[in-house]
Amino acid sequence: MTCLVALGGHVGTGKTTLAYGLRRTVGILKNAVVMDDDQVRREVLGVDLKYVFCDDDYTEAISARITGEIERRTVEALSRDIPVINASGFFTETARQAVQKLAEGLHKNFIGIWLIAPRHVMKERIVQRVLERQSLSQLVLERGHASDADEGVIGKFEDLGLPASPAWIVMDASISAQDLLAAVCETRFFCDKSQVIYG
Repeated sequence: MTCLVALGGHVGTGKTTLAYGLRRTVGILKNAVVMDDDQVRREVLGVDLKYVFCDDDYTEAISARITGEIERRTVEALSRDIPVINASGFFTETARQAVQKLAEGLHKNFIGIWLIAPRHVMKERIVQRVLERQSLSQLVLERGHASDADEGVIGKFEDLGLPASPAWIVMDASISAQDLLAAVCETRFFCDKSQVIYG
């Protein structure tokens, strides 16, 4: 079963950590390509994890280029029957519909997971990530260090709403990363234990 997994939700809900956790844990995703817009932006701009983004890195033209590159990579992987986990956030309903239609257009299974958490939880995680980035030690993609967003991003986007499509399932992301991964693996998407690798 080749699928496109979309992880959406606010900054600080644990999308990137969950993405890599799913790739390690779920058998059908063990070879998945993990993507998020922050890492693709770094690759396109030719900067490493230590680089701090500036306003010029978020122009409309650059953002459109990033969106196009993510779509290109997704189509390429899925066309080769390689699953994709996209943790880009999907802040708008338009973006959520587009990623689902992309999977459907390629006749691949679509799994949407929408993460929600109280504002104080997201803020604590963002502050921790900012501190980790400032130390410049052990910066890794799996911990979301491609993003240097601060807590102001929460206020910038405010309420993102919930996905309209039933293909998305809403998950409480205020729990630990390990508990969230276990909870996602128990959903209707991954509940077939024959597909899951533990340990």
